[in-house]
Amino acid sequence: MRSALTLLSVTVIVLAQTVVVNRLPFGALSDGGPGPDLAVAAIVAIALTTSPSAAAGWGFGMGLALDVLPPADHAIGRYTLVLCLAGYLVALVHRNTGAPGAVAGRTSRWFAVGVVLVTSAGVGLAYAGLGLFVGDPGTGLADIAVTTVVGSALTLLVSPLVTLPLLWLRELMVDHEFATVQGPMSPRGW
Repeated sequence: MRSALTLLSVTVIVLAQTVVVNRLPFGALSDGGPGPDLAVAAIVAIALTTSPSAAAGWGFGMGLALDVLPPADHAIGRYTLVLCLAGYLVALVHRNTGAPGAVAGRTSRWFAVGVVLVTSAGVGLAYAGLGLFVGDPGTGLADIAVTTVVGSALTLLVSPLVTLPLLWLRELMVDHEFATVQGPMSPRGW
């Protein structure tokens, strides 16, 4: 049930990102300017409530969908790699250090919003760095700082609308509650 609800939420977030957010004009930069990144806000909520490998898988899926769906204007795989690494690293750091301010096994909302800010800045820098590495003509050193700062700030502004509800939903549906969906087993088998 948790995976099905996460899949539905991720699908809605990816469609909202590609259909609405990516088509809005933000700023006067060369490519129209950065906008809020709903996928980063969603991958943080998923990474804070799952294992590193599962978070990497969700990041890969969201990144691939965003790479393929129009209006993608970059090489396929750039966003996939960056979101996959972001999900993995956030879940790995969270699992190894724990969440400060966690109460009764729930992640602090302020901590989640802070992680969105740090992850958004990291994703922006990694995406721009990968663009410089592969020689993307749309990536210039002058725009990287502005794009990263503005994109992180806008992602931070929308994170209470994306991260917090998804985090609440994933914490509400715990995996171990659904571990015995197959039903009881008798000592002699079926």
